[in-house]
Amino acid sequence: MFPFEGSAGGNGSYGYLPTPLPDNPATGSHFEPFLTETIPGTSTQGTLAGVYTSGGRQQLVLTFAYNYYQQQFRLLAHGIVDWVTKGVHLGYWRNYFSAHIDDLFNANSRWSQVGNCTPGEGDCVGTVPATTPIRMTPADVTATVAWEQQNAYTLDFLFNGGPSLDYAAANGGTDPLTTALLANKNSFMWLDHTYQHPFLGCVQDFTVVPWKCQTDSTGAIQYVVQATVNGQIRQNIQFGQANGLPFRPSELVAGEHSGTVMLPQQPNGNPNFLAALTQNDIQWLGVDASRETGQRRIASALGVPRHPINVFHNVSTQSDEVSEYNWLYTSKANGGSGNCEANPTTTTCISPLDLTTGWANYVLPMQVKITLGYVLGNDPRPFFMHQSNLTDDRLALQTLTNVLSTYRGWYSADTPMVNQTLTDAGTALQQQTAWQQSLTAGSVSGYVQGAVVTVQGPAGTTVPVTVPAGTTVTGGASFGSVYGGEQSAYTTLGSVPTSLTVASALFGTAPSAGATPSTGIALASYSIGSPHEVRRNGNAVTVTDPFGTHVLPGLAGKPAEELHVGGTHHHPYQTVAQTKK
Repeated sequence: MFPFEGSAGGNGSYGYLPTPLPDNPATGSHFEPFLTETIPGTSTQGTLAGVYTSGGRQQLVLTFAYNYYQQQFRLLAHGIVDWVTKGVHLGYWRNYFSAHIDDLFNANSRWSQVGNCTPGEGDCVGTVPATTPIRMTPADVTATVAWEQQNAYTLDFLFNGGPSLDYAAANGGTDPLTTALLANKNSFMWLDHTYQHPFLGCVQDFTVVPWKCQTDSTGAIQYVVQATVNGQIRQNIQFGQANGLPFRPSELVAGEHSGTVMLPQQPNGNPNFLAALTQNDIQWLGVDASRETGQRRIASALGVPRHPINVFHNVSTQSDEVSEYNWLYTSKANGGSGNCEANPTTTTCISPLDLTTGWANYVLPMQVKITLGYVLGNDPRPFFMHQSNLTDDRLALQTLTNVLSTYRGWYSADTPMVNQTLTDAGTALQQQTAWQQSLTAGSVSGYVQGAVVTVQGPAGTTVPVTVPAGTTVTGGASFGSVYGGEQSAYTTLGSVPTSLTVASALFGTAPSAGATPSTGIALASYSIGSPHEVRRNGNAVTVTDPFGTHVLPGLAGKPAEELHVGGTHHHPYQTVAQTKK
């Protein structure tokens, strides 16, 4: 079961809940419901989706309206495509979900409910009492490892090595959190987040709120120097290697996603940051998907946008999360910042949430819904929260538990969430971008004949292909990998068309015994082996297929050129000689 966004009776997404007619044995008519819902006020099941079969034909029926962003469409969209294509299409479907936890070994500033700001981060106006920074404890590490084991899911930890040594130096040479993390280092994936988490874009000026970039006497923006950027990347790599962290040195996410464009303050990337990326052979760079959604070249790297989950970096408790949520999303009249009023096209004002119940009743289910919307959209971009969300109320684990359990309640075990490294996510985005370019160019085509699928296009083109289970490369091994009961892969075309063989013919290979070809002039037929034949006999047009011979009276008397007589026919048809069989 899954929730229907809007009422099936009308609100949000109009739908009609009919009941199918009884089967008709005389005609073989039958309706098979696929998706049902109880008709309001009754115990009768109405149909929202199903297949009507009659006269040898099938029609998919959807009795509700939908749009691309609604959950019911995203859950059903792939199945609709599969039904129409019998599981053969150019595409690659996965439900991706990778969760990054930023700032490991480090601490995060804490939100102030008194000042509606975060002391120490340059956003407080006037005197606001300091708050205690948020940092995980060894108990949080133990709880997180246990959570991973219980949920069969691995987190990707983004680490800042410097604070580990700083905390040890301030506490007699040891840091219990570092000890706990390193003892469990193989329970997680790891990713370079710079050594001390400094801002690596422009030099920030905090004398104003919000901050601005420092400029010289000519008005030119002053940037963090390359030596600083190099040191932050290299020292963290050295820390990770010295402590045996299983991370990938070619990946990087800078603190605050700094170094690249950050509007409105910084309209261009820091040239020193870009040079350091190349100098350190960084190939994949995490960027903020709330600022830029597409992949682009950034010096030596390709950008990988990351979705922020709206569990804030500066909170560890439900109460603080709701307090900050209220500040951001309520009007000034309701005690909020008014940001929602100033930006009505991107932010909706809500009524103030209760500090005790607002998390469970509103914020948590909203974040789960938003996150799953991306997961169901074939979106490989990872998500991120922070180490502050793994302590106290452990908001990150609450969020992830609900995302995973909801998804697993919808899908069977053969359709798991795909948890990727930053490299894998970037590669998937790169493949999607290249395929979109091929689609725009119209350079790739495919067709099915009997049990053979053929894909053709320029040599070297990478094409996503989905086929039914049991499909092999013609004359060879099994094709692709299994997902959702299908097989799929990105395959690179060669100088000759790619040929795949499905387990059984999808559209038949020969007419059934009861189908008698008609007499008359042959107009066109499918390629050799097809069970379809079209002929014209006098003023009548007949079609012979595995279900019999059918007269098409609506075409009687049409000029020959409209029936493709004597000319070419669109692929995959072939024109045949105009003689009687």
